[in-house]
Amino acid sequence: MNYRNVFRQLGLLMLVLSAGMCVIVAIEWFLWSRRGMGELLGVQAMGVSALLGAVVGGGIWMTGRGVKAELMNRREALLLVATSWFIGAMVAALPFWVWATIRSNDNAADAHVFESFVACYFEAMSGLTTTGATVVSDIPGLPKSLLLWRSMTHWLGGLGIVVLFVAVLPMIGVGGKRLFNVEAPGPQQQGVRPRIKETARILWLIYMAITAAAVASYKLAGLSWFESVCHSFSVVSTGGLSTRDASMGAYNSVACDIISMVFMLLAGVNFGLMFLLVRGRWKAVYKDEELRVYLTLKMLVIVLVAANIMGTDIITTAGETVHASAMQALRFAGFQTIALHTGTGFTTADYDLWPFLSRSLLIGLMFIGGCAGSTAGGIKVIRFWIAIKVILASLERAFRPQVVRPLRVSGGIVDDEMKLGALTYCLLILLLVSVGALLIGIFETHTGGFEIDFLTAATASLSTLGNIGPGFNGIGATQNYGWFSTPSLALMSLLMMLGRLEVYAVAVLLLPRFWRGN
Repeated sequence: MNYRNVFRQLGLLMLVLSAGMCVIVAIEWFLWSRRGMGELLGVQAMGVSALLGAVVGGGIWMTGRGVKAELMNRREALLLVATSWFIGAMVAALPFWVWATIRSNDNAADAHVFESFVACYFEAMSGLTTTGATVVSDIPGLPKSLLLWRSMTHWLGGLGIVVLFVAVLPMIGVGGKRLFNVEAPGPQQQGVRPRIKETARILWLIYMAITAAAVASYKLAGLSWFESVCHSFSVVSTGGLSTRDASMGAYNSVACDIISMVFMLLAGVNFGLMFLLVRGRWKAVYKDEELRVYLTLKMLVIVLVAANIMGTDIITTAGETVHASAMQALRFAGFQTIALHTGTGFTTADYDLWPFLSRSLLIGLMFIGGCAGSTAGGIKVIRFWIAIKVILASLERAFRPQVVRPLRVSGGIVDDEMKLGALTYCLLILLLVSVGALLIGIFETHTGGFEIDFLTAATASLSTLGNIGPGFNGIGATQNYGWFSTPSLALMSLLMMLGRLEVYAVAVLLLPRFWRGN
């Protein structure tokens, strides 16, 4: 294995993250004097972190000079994919930790959760994997530079996922390449490399165009430029980190809710389909079965949840009480359904107080997630749909054993390998959620001195593995992850990375054979 090849790309990643910090330093340096000394500490933390990241990243990049990146083989690509999020989160965590360290030197300052590097790493991993879980209880108390950095990690992580899973991984045959029913670079060698750069470039442009549209929309809805940019970074990446403790519920704005729903819905769609739209292939998009199932599921659950909560009193995340008329029920049900289905994790209402049916439907959508090739989390709609079709076909064979009917998705035949892959992945996620919940329960019982409730442990595992963010009970719409012990935060950081990279890209590193031979 050519490790210099991998090191070169890791060094480049660290330089990119450091460049992002430098952009924030440049912006905030001219504004801190208007905001007070607390903002200066944030700028200083960003500057120190950018310098550290640039020095280390530059040194690592230099070790790989002269290596041609296009010669990267499959094993090297897998190693790069897994280590990119692991190392990237360490670099992205530096501003939080440096800020808390500088701040702690002031004896008058209260202890902050960021004084623990594990908590900082959790926050950074949550950002880069677009999970949106936070350990911070007083979000507006953070400097503006750190708030902008949290949202920027979302944006960079989401962009990385789009390019990685739609443009790069199909080229090397990794990560469920057959999930994409689009004309993107495939596993074949002929004609791949001339198209891969063009595909990635168009995806970048699409991603940035959607971001710019979101910024303009939020600004027109009355948000400041700062809040518009932060929330746009979060919504386009389906991340969900907000600048307010009450998330989007803090604004109590129908316009903001509608804008968020539109862009969350869009970000949960396969970006490969947007690539086809750019190329004028509208018919292929219309025929995409995963997209139709994605939209149908969403509309169905919105109607059911709205009917279930209609006539009740809804408590918003800002603490206000709203009587759920038909329109208000549709508004809050629509927002929370889309937010949790796509894994964005924005909140406007305390859905923990909703009836059992509504909460059950939301948990189900959290497990399913958005479309393959999107920034959304979960097992992905296409895997869920294939699994459902396999189950129905098995039931039919019970009373019609002579019938042989090929399983089709979007007009194409699903082969046995893909059927097995979809079922295996669904079972694997269920197993990991169960193991994660069990370990969280053990960690919190032994280190926290109390019994954590089952729903909190289960949804903490599901929300981090599914890159969703909020869960239920102890991590509900009005709660955060700051009360978890260090072992639990470390475990959930690993779950976030596993979920973002769809398990296999990380799991293969545990095989001794991966490190041996050619």
